[in-house]
Amino acid sequence: KIKNVFCLPGVPSILKSMIDNCDKFISKGTKVESKTINLVTVESNISKELELIQNRYLSKVDIGSYPFFRLGKVGVSLVLRAQDLIELNKCQEEIKKNIIKKKKIKEFKR
Repeated sequence: KIKNVFCLPGVPSILKSMIDNCDKFISKGTKVESKTINLVTVESNISKELELIQNRYLSKVDIGSYPFFRLGKVGVSLVLRAQDLIELNKCQEEIKKNIIKKKKIKEFKR
């Protein structure tokens, strides 16, 4: 262990014998829940509505938007992260109600 970096071997059997010793140096934080909503649209089509939702959940839910091109479709993945699962679910429902339903946007399904 060098400061906050663990230098571990790549050989599985040696790693296995050393990994248990690392536990005493690692402290667990609060679990962060995550949900992803994949939409067949572009960011500019949802930016105003998404900004309003983000402002309502500013200190409770982090929202990231990531453009994609998959299976011939252009879209955006909305990634929601929060420590509070209830707030995360509320935010997800608000996105479904105020963006997906109102704008008639399809969710990307594989």
